[in-house]
Amino acid sequence: MDALISKISGIGMIPAVSITEPQDAAPLAQALFKADLAAMLCMGETAQDAIAQICAACPEMAVGAAGVRDAAEAEKLVSAGAKWIMTHGLQEEVIRWCKAHEVVVIPGVSTATEIETALSYGVDCLNFFPAEISGGAQALDLFRAAYPEVRFVVSGGICADNLHAYLSQPNVLAAIGNFMLPEEALTQKDWDKITEAGVQAVRDMLGYELIHLGVNQDSCEEALQTAQTLCTLFGFQYYKKPKSHFAGKGFEILNAPGRGRNGHIGIYTPYPEKAMYYLEKKGIHFVESSITRNKKTKLVNFVYLDIEIAGFGVHLINPDVKMK
Repeated sequence: MDALISKISGIGMIPAVSITEPQDAAPLAQALFKADLAAMLCMGETAQDAIAQICAACPEMAVGAAGVRDAAEAEKLVSAGAKWIMTHGLQEEVIRWCKAHEVVVIPGVSTATEIETALSYGVDCLNFFPAEISGGAQALDLFRAAYPEVRFVVSGGICADNLHAYLSQPNVLAAIGNFMLPEEALTQKDWDKITEAGVQAVRDMLGYELIHLGVNQDSCEEALQTAQTLCTLFGFQYYKKPKSHFAGKGFEILNAPGRGRNGHIGIYTPYPEKAMYYLEKKGIHFVESSITRNKKTKLVNFVYLDIEIAGFGVHLINPDVKMK
């Protein structure tokens, strides 16, 4: 996967804005960058000036241009500093220009014919637009069966309420929109508020929850006794697992000491790979040997952080099968 596409996938949701006053572009980009939203799209008549100002003030931002309709426009925007180009429709002229100049292009598609045309140009990351009125998440599920090699970003009608319906599709890398940008804050140029909203949007997307606490024991017999005691006292349901015993869904009692001096903390997130991107921004590293992947989607569903908290290891998990 191209490095920029991989970055877009890690971020998970990409702000797309039409900036009325180009001088607002730099502080907006900086506000988003502080929230770790390190990619954005500019569109509209001011896009060229906005992109130039963003590149000067916030060079780390992976700024792109959306709604590009022809090669001449693509050339102007890339000259201004756009690192990637996205179209709403299947603009073959734009695809050809971007491929010739080694610019990342994400063409817009909504039908199988358009997907196949894009694939004929060697482009397999596409913009499903307009998503909501083109079949939504159900259409993406059908496309996954027919075109397993294709990955999508989605745009057109994306909001906080339907975000997870799209991101939970294994072939969707990111959602495009302005749903993470409070309109009032934009109008008032309250850049701190924009950063706060971005941070909250990331938290809402990742949806961290404590899923269980793992407790190290020295033997299977000791682990079983501990689990049964918890179940007897508190009425938890007992679950037997290959390497542990569960008391309810919240306590995992291990048959032998595992990672972490005392045990481990299991943190659920629907998107472990995106969580890894954001945690890396906080200086966290991961235990590569601990990574497991979903059998069907091949996406990361388990990984240990290379840290201990109060003697407990910490892992991310989105289990293939959830206990009932």
